[in-house]
Amino acid sequence: MSKRPFWVVALLVLWGWSLAGAVRIPLALPEVENRMVRGGYLDTLNAAYWAAAQGEAVVPLLAQLLDNRAKYEKELGGATGAFPFNAVWALGRIPKSGSLQVLEKYYFATKDPVAALAIQGWKLREREQNPRFGVLAKDAALLEYPEEKARVLKRLKAGQQVKILHEKSPNPREEGPRGGPVFYDRVDLIPSGEQGYIIRAGDDFTPFM
Repeated sequence: MSKRPFWVVALLVLWGWSLAGAVRIPLALPEVENRMVRGGYLDTLNAAYWAAAQGEAVVPLLAQLLDNRAKYEKELGGATGAFPFNAVWALGRIPKSGSLQVLEKYYFATKDPVAALAIQGWKLREREQNPRFGVLAKDAALLEYPEEKARVLKRLKAGQQVKILHEKSPNPREEGPRGGPVFYDRVDLIPSGEQGYIIRAGDDFTPFM
């Protein structure tokens, strides 16, 4: 039996490794639960970014989380971290029709105003075909420059549509409640075109749905 040259064997091994690395392990409900529900507030809040990055594959699992919300509430005594806000936010950031359907089902069942904002944000990004659009999650002030004491250009209501021009501009002269600089997002208001800065909350999560 003839032996293959060493370089052929090495190439086959490398090819096998690359294929193994390309295989994505399917998401399972327990993993999504642990990240999104069974954790502290900040961990579960930031897990929303992780969930949105999973794309369409996570949508049915987020739907299950929302369907099970009463069970989690009872099981964990209300200690569900940032859930269900995190699941709603993530669904609003996944540009697939199935994600919108889950949001609409959840909104019709709960009349949760956060879900209404997530739906508004989803439709805005779909219309503009640009992920840098969003709507304010809660009332805020449009500031002239990135400083808490800056002149207020306008008082904004939740649902205000914006184009995000620059995310997380730090002000090192200001310290946030958890240490480190305070961050601001520079935005363009829609449809007026007015520009300014919106402060991020102490948890440093995006203020936009």
